[in-house]
Amino acid sequence: MGGKHCITSSLNQVFRYYGFPISEEMLFGIGSGLAFTYINLKASPMISGRIKVFEFEEKIADRLNIEMKLKSTGNYEAAFFRTKELIALGKPVLAYADMQYLNYFNLPETSHFGGHSVVLFGFDDSDSKFYVSDRDNSDYPVPTPVGPISEDFHLIDYSQLEKARSSKHRPFPPNNRWIEFDFSKCKPVSKQIILQAIAETCSSMLNPPAKLMGVSGINKFSKEVLKWAKFDEEKIKRAGSTNYFMISADGGTGGGIFRDMYGKFLLEAGSEFYLSDLKIPGSKFIEAGRKWEEVAAMLKDLSESGKVSILKGISELAYELYKAETDILTTLSKLAE
Repeated sequence: MGGKHCITSSLNQVFRYYGFPISEEMLFGIGSGLAFTYINLKASPMISGRIKVFEFEEKIADRLNIEMKLKSTGNYEAAFFRTKELIALGKPVLAYADMQYLNYFNLPETSHFGGHSVVLFGFDDSDSKFYVSDRDNSDYPVPTPVGPISEDFHLIDYSQLEKARSSKHRPFPPNNRWIEFDFSKCKPVSKQIILQAIAETCSSMLNPPAKLMGVSGINKFSKEVLKWAKFDEEKIKRAGSTNYFMISADGGTGGGIFRDMYGKFLLEAGSEFYLSDLKIPGSKFIEAGRKWEEVAAMLKDLSESGKVSILKGISELAYELYKAETDILTTLSKLAE
């Protein structure tokens, strides 16, 4: 199956395999996935639109009463044999990997990201390969630097997957992590679960623990982006490229730094659980997603031209989004109560 975002796509496939079909958008919403963080990394400042890797998965497990055991080991051989053991038992393995070592993405050597998730569902000892399901599919192309990929599955050499799973590169080194599932006590999504998840998202966005997070973080981004004018040409282009992918659907956000996905979660919840008041905030988040895509387009231009004059437009639109999201979340918080 194709998917919009790596972890929701992976979870979607595993949930369906065990007989619990839940849309990516619903998974994103009930995991209180929506967030914002401005991160000042040495190589380039970076923004993020969702909560931390692993924290998101744990919230879904807790709310749906699923046993999700997050495993990790410093010994790849142990992870390798456990993966094969689970697959032999008919249990797909959701594993984390550094995208740079997944050859089908064709990423530059410096483009490490270890928070990426895939589903391992088969192996072939005679050819030393794992069968890997990523978010691309024959009818769902995913862009890469050398053109789109659209495979129903990928065959990855054992040695290559070892590099991807054992990577120590930041951000989010995968450290041989994988998840084991037990759906025997899984409970269905309910109105109560949805409202609880929405209330948590509103609280974390409107009252973040630090000014670089939540709506305060969007405001901070609107100001900090003007300071990028001090960067040399290489760094400003890298900042443009890095943050383009953190916002755009091309980077696996579902579009508009996850705002489109969250808006569609609200619309789905409103329809399925007779929560009609969620439909207006849902539509407004989808519109916010479109404006974030405008920010992404400017960042892409920045990555190609390096023109500092672009920063002012990014700043102004980010500030507009800060005000818009504050209003939407304030309304949504009252509805959730």
